[in-house]
Amino acid sequence: MKRTTLYSCPNHSCMKKRNYLFGILIAMLIAFTGCDHTDFTPAYIYVTYEDINNCVDVSNFNETHGLTFDEDQLSALTKHNFTHCNIYVNNKNLGCWQVPCKVPVLDITEGDSVSLVVLPSFRMTGMDNTVVGYPFINILRQKVLLKRGETYNVSENPLSYIYSPYASFPFFETFANTSPFSPTDTANSRLTFTPTTLDGRTVGEIVLNGTNQSFDVTSSSFVVPALNYYVFLEVTYKTENNLEIGAKISTAYRPNEVHQLGGIYASKGEWKTIYFNLGTTIQNNYYTGANTSTINLVLTGTANPSSDTHYYIDDIKVVCIPRA
Repeated sequence: MKRTTLYSCPNHSCMKKRNYLFGILIAMLIAFTGCDHTDFTPAYIYVTYEDINNCVDVSNFNETHGLTFDEDQLSALTKHNFTHCNIYVNNKNLGCWQVPCKVPVLDITEGDSVSLVVLPSFRMTGMDNTVVGYPFINILRQKVLLKRGETYNVSENPLSYIYSPYASFPFFETFANTSPFSPTDTANSRLTFTPTTLDGRTVGEIVLNGTNQSFDVTSSSFVVPALNYYVFLEVTYKTENNLEIGAKISTAYRPNEVHQLGGIYASKGEWKTIYFNLGTTIQNNYYTGANTSTINLVLTGTANPSSDTHYYIDDIKVVCIPRA
């Protein structure tokens, strides 16, 4: 039977093709080995929760701000709950990271220092629920040497921030001696925060029980800028049930209207600090034509059904700074 050849090639033709392909491969190999290789090994920056929460220096705060804050107030200025940080290397934003974090850095030159910024940030509560950089402190730039394949710990050169001289505190309470809160409706409740000591802190306390099932208190009035300012409310608390926080803002059309800022869940035996964007509420509800707005904070809480319920407030701060 005659065999059909599916593929045939004269010997000299195949050899010629093989030699041609072999020459191309050799040329490609030579070209590849002659290229400069880019090192993609990153350096790393390591940031802990402690790095960004023990970094505010208030030793000269009174002098730079022309104020006479006492020891309790100065201590309160250093208490935060920064949970994130924004990382900048040579002015390049490497993103927002939840701490602890290990941030890779590729764009470095061996032997050259970089400009490093680690900006403390936090998650805004209430209507925003976004992570923002804390705008009330001066930016700190550090020259640090990063090496590929190695980790730079921020704790090697501890961060040290100071409050901007433009930051102001229209409402600031540590409950050291008195409470700025009073019952909103004395016909239904006469409860208000009473100064006491807990866990080595001077705090305000309200206890709810079978006789007193709820409280509703209003702060003294304070004035804040209405436009073009960052205005944050910071509350440090320890509560055994949920706490609701609102702001009473009066306009020519809606006097004494309370706007809900947000709720705080029971802290489960821990001290926590929470942040609200008070500026957004003010800008949405201020009296048109006015440069300022008069505010009262409103706090409400209820008792657990089967036990005494404690509400403790350590510090309440309203902080303002002009927008850049």
